[in-house]
Amino acid sequence: MSYSSLLNPAFEYATAVSKGEISACEDVKLACQRFLDMAEREDAPYEFVPAKAEHILKFVRFCKHIKGPEAGKPIELQPFQIMFLAGVYGFRNRKDHSERWVTDVILFVPRKSGKTTLASIISLYELQFGDAGAEVFTLATNREQASICFDSSRAIVEHAHPDLAKRFTVFRNELKKVGDTTSTYRALSRDTKKTGDGKNPSCAMVDEAAQIVERNSIEVLHSGMGARKNPLRMYLTTASFTKETKFFEDYSHFRQILRGAVADSYRWFGLLYSIDPGDNWQDPSIWNKANPMLGVSVTTDHIKHMADEAGAKPASLNEFLCKQLNIYVSANVAWLDRRYWDESIGDMPTEEPEAVFIAFDLAYSRDLNAVCTLFRYTEEDYYAQFQFFLPEDSMDLVPNHYKPIYYQAADSGILKFTQGNVTDLNEVETYIKDVSQKYNIKEIGFDPYNANSLVANLYNDALPVKKIGQGMAMLSSPSKFLEQLIMKRAVKHDGNPFVGWQLGNCEVYTDVNGNIKVRKNEADPSAKVDGIISLIMAMHCSLDNPFLTESLGFRTFEL
Repeated sequence: MSYSSLLNPAFEYATAVSKGEISACEDVKLACQRFLDMAEREDAPYEFVPAKAEHILKFVRFCKHIKGPEAGKPIELQPFQIMFLAGVYGFRNRKDHSERWVTDVILFVPRKSGKTTLASIISLYELQFGDAGAEVFTLATNREQASICFDSSRAIVEHAHPDLAKRFTVFRNELKKVGDTTSTYRALSRDTKKTGDGKNPSCAMVDEAAQIVERNSIEVLHSGMGARKNPLRMYLTTASFTKETKFFEDYSHFRQILRGAVADSYRWFGLLYSIDPGDNWQDPSIWNKANPMLGVSVTTDHIKHMADEAGAKPASLNEFLCKQLNIYVSANVAWLDRRYWDESIGDMPTEEPEAVFIAFDLAYSRDLNAVCTLFRYTEEDYYAQFQFFLPEDSMDLVPNHYKPIYYQAADSGILKFTQGNVTDLNEVETYIKDVSQKYNIKEIGFDPYNANSLVANLYNDALPVKKIGQGMAMLSSPSKFLEQLIMKRAVKHDGNPFVGWQLGNCEVYTDVNGNIKVRKNEADPSAKVDGIISLIMAMHCSLDNPFLTESLGFRTFEL
């Protein structure tokens, strides 16, 4: 079927994506193919009505840019935006073309992808041409964020072609349709609890929905749409650092629809831009998968600058993946660049250490157990040794892609398999006692979890055991100090890759007071960090037993 010059870009874009002529992630490919399939179906309760899609595209022509170098110029939509609007407004009830078929919409794109402009135009269109007595609301994490879309709409009206501007009545915090006093368009504030109770929304624009943790605000607006003939709930958002949201629930549902995993009523429509799981985020050729406005509102140089920074600064990586490539990531960030650890490989000094500390981290009975022996030679000169224990039957629980790491560790001697399906704590106890006989141990730190019997035996042998809680208050200072030492290459070790792998699995969480907690990557439950945690605990023991200078003065650590 042939379409007008207004609609052609939508179908050309969808076809090119489906054929692989335009690089796109799997979600966008599936959405484009679904759009084409929907438009061709003749047995569905809906049909594609070109005139309905063309109407909003003509409306856009009356709108102008309000900021930047394009300010004052007519807004020209990109092909993906034309397809998006065609998908939302083109499909109609086959028996009643005044009823829009699509009611729930997602536009999932990175920063600088034109979300606000598109949302502003759609909101104005719904106020002007939606249900009688239209009630259009924008919602976000706070009043300021919700007002961004509203303020943009108001500015568009103020700078629009006179034929469009005269159709709206503009107030400071509200827009109305001329001739319809019951109509309204306002920003709602989730954080002041004015979230839509008692309202009858015809259109709800949920801006940065991935960041709205309190789901009631969205659900109240949605439930209030029940009496509307043409309700429209639209999520416009970039990825976030949490999945505990109403949006992520609906986002996941739509992805299942695209894959045919759940029944499809075709009431949902959307475009979900990101990169695919196997893509290398540092490869510039894949950045356009996530950024449909690349070369228009965002430059390749800008993304390259951000990528270079993420490569050099691990703390910037999650921000880059989340906001530039639209990937859901953990709220934590990578703790340390592993190269500092790898550049600290060295032989154990031959001289007598000033102090020796041991710390052990006992896991669940079938999991990895770690012991770290930390040798202190000077204020900033340490050597770390590690020993790990794992029930041999637990190797059946290790993912196949990690098994070579474990077997290599076992071959090197740093990992010892104990018989059976639970850890033999006698093996751990014997190892600690052997080290204690060889060196004068100043302190042995332990995590109290699952350690009662082992600690009792060590205490009965008059060994200096000390409980170390795993809370942030207890481990923040040693974690920060250890971070400084590792970056100074001041903690030497034998370079065993089993420990390096664990360091690479570490993320750091920072609270509002600047305290930190090192923990494993939550996205990968099979990743291990036990050795690094035992090293942090050993460093806690070291800090509790300050280095003595020859003058018997105490060193003050600056953390």
